[in-house]
Amino acid sequence: MTYLSLHSASAQDRLRYTRLPDLPALNGSLNPGVAGAFAGCSHGALLIAGGANFPNGFPWQGGAKVWHSTVYVLRHEGNTYHWKATHQLAHPRAYGASVVWRDQLICVGGNDDKHRFADVFSLRWHPSDAMLVEQSLPALPIPMANLAAAVSGNKLYVFGGESDWGTEAGLYVLDLETPAGGWQKLADFPGPARAYTAMTVQANENGPTLYVVGGRQTVNGRTTVYADVYAYQINRQRWQRLPDMPQPLAAHQVIGIGTRSLFVFGGDDGKRLQQIEALSNQVNQLPEGLDREKRRTERNRLQIDHPGFVKTVWQFRTDTKVWSAVDSLPFPTPVTTPVVRWEQSLIVPSGEVTPGIRTPAIWKIDMDQSKY
Repeated sequence: MTYLSLHSASAQDRLRYTRLPDLPALNGSLNPGVAGAFAGCSHGALLIAGGANFPNGFPWQGGAKVWHSTVYVLRHEGNTYHWKATHQLAHPRAYGASVVWRDQLICVGGNDDKHRFADVFSLRWHPSDAMLVEQSLPALPIPMANLAAAVSGNKLYVFGGESDWGTEAGLYVLDLETPAGGWQKLADFPGPARAYTAMTVQANENGPTLYVVGGRQTVNGRTTVYADVYAYQINRQRWQRLPDMPQPLAAHQVIGIGTRSLFVFGGDDGKRLQQIEALSNQVNQLPEGLDREKRRTERNRLQIDHPGFVKTVWQFRTDTKVWSAVDSLPFPTPVTTPVVRWEQSLIVPSGEVTPGIRTPAIWKIDMDQSKY
C-alpha cells in the first residue's frame, strides 16, 4: 500500500511528511480519532493508548465527551503497516503525559469525566507473542492532568498541569531504576503556573537540560496563553529564562533534535479560545432570553467555523538563543497530542484539529537530523 507523502518546499526541503494508516475502525465504525492520548514506541511498535472524543455529536450539538481505554498498536515491516487494538487500560482516561524509557511507554496522570488520576504505569509491547504488558509505578504526589513529562537518563521528570486545587507549577522527578524512592520535588519554577505546556530534554554544553515552552493558565473562566520559555539545568538544579517564542502557544509539541535545536510543532495561540470563553462567560451570567441565546449562537459559530490551530514549525537554537520559522505543516494541525520518536522519524498521532473534532490521521515527519 502507498501512503500519502508530502515534501516541504521551504527551509531547504528539510522536513518530509508521510501519512501513515489512520487509526483503525472500532466496533465496526470509522475511527474519529482521539485527543489527549498517551503515545510512544515499544520494541519497534507505535502505541496509542486512551484518549477522548465526541463520537455522538459535537459540543455545540450537545454531544458528550467520551473517554477511552483502548490501546492501539501499529507495527510495520518495510513499507507495510498493521494496526491491532490489543489491550484495555484499567480505566478510560486522557490528557496525561507520556514518555518512552527502555522500550516502555510510561503513562502519567490524566483524567476522565469525573476525576483526575495520580497513578503512573508502563506499557511494554512483546512482539514475540503480540502481547502488551502493563506495570504500575509510584503514583504522582497529587492527581494531575494536562501536565508535561520528559526523561533524562533514568530520571522521569513531570511539570505543571492541573490538579484539584488549580494550575500547578511544580517540577518533580522519579528515579526509574529505584522507583521505591518515590517522587522528589525540585527547584520552584520561576514563571506562572501552567498546563497544556510542552517539555523536552536535551544534552548540551550545560549538561542535560529540561526546556519548558509556553502553556496556558485558566483563572475564573479566563485563559492566558504564554510565549515564555525556561531551561532547567539538571546538574546545577536551577532555572533560566530564555527568549520568548515569537507567539504564545498551548497544547503544542516540542522535541529536541541533535544538541542545539528544539522544534515546536503546532499549538493553539489562544485568540479564538479567548473569544469563545468571553461568550461562554456571558451565556453563564445572562438570564434565559434572546440575549443569552444570541451569545450562545455566536459562541457555537466560533467553534463551528474555527480556522484550525497554528501550522508554523518553529526552531529554537539553544546555542545562539534565536527563534526562526522553518516550515508550515501541510495538514490540519492536531493539538493535545504528543510528538514521539519512532526509529529515525517523528510521529504526530491523531489529536484535535478544531474544537471537538479529532483526526484519525497518523503523520510521520522526517528530517536530516545531522544538521542539528
